[in-house]
Amino acid sequence: MNKHLDTKNQLVALAAEFDRRLKHFKSSDEEISWYPYQSMTNVEHLYSILPQTIVDRLCAGDAGWRVLDVGAADGDLGFFFESRGCDLDFLDNPPTNFNDCDGIRAMQGMLESSSKLIVQDIDRAFTLDESYQFAIALGLLYHLRNPMAFLMTLAERAERMVLSTRVANHLPDGTDVSRASLSYFLRCREANNDPTNYWVFTPLGLETLLRRCGWRVVASKLLGPTVSNPVDEDADQRMFVYCERVENWRDLCKHHDF
Repeated sequence: MNKHLDTKNQLVALAAEFDRRLKHFKSSDEEISWYPYQSMTNVEHLYSILPQTIVDRLCAGDAGWRVLDVGAADGDLGFFFESRGCDLDFLDNPPTNFNDCDGIRAMQGMLESSSKLIVQDIDRAFTLDESYQFAIALGLLYHLRNPMAFLMTLAERAERMVLSTRVANHLPDGTDVSRASLSYFLRCREANNDPTNYWVFTPLGLETLLRRCGWRVVASKLLGPTVSNPVDEDADQRMFVYCERVENWRDLCKHHDF
């Protein structure tokens, strides 16, 4: 068995074992309205875009990084990184979290976690006192009114990032925009009857957005239907991206040449 497949199997197995532990804890507290979607399945998607060196460190359990999990739901993925040797902070906002961050707080106690919950609204001006080697920002970008401000602020504090968001290669009327750097601005409740959905980028649009906010796209992966649009549930495509911030990230607030 080659090393890549071996470490993938090992990482997925570690994630599955940790997920079973999380589910056991969650089943013991039925008073909390736990986040209903699976978060740990993202580990398999992340494997295909993360550098082998990061995967090796996670498998070894001595990653030793400061990790920031943003918009973390119940914190499942962040807690997994902590279990693999990382120092962990969460950045979330109770009014927009599924259960007012009760899930994160409860799990911190159950896991005897040393993580910290930073309560701020990431869709407005926010500040971070610490710097991080790795940031997790999955499934939240299309819920933000101000995605550029968010990504630029994060680039000032994090060296690397994994991000996922909804993307689309067609407009609702069927127009092919796959080769255009565009974003579709959703009307209120136009997608999934959710008023917090705002911007759905084309894959090229998302890559352009990241570059203009100080991030270098290293690897990416598309999941879901090959023909997608920003509105229909059966045309929901997701893009996972691993990024590293640019060397001149300190110039982000000095000029616009990004």
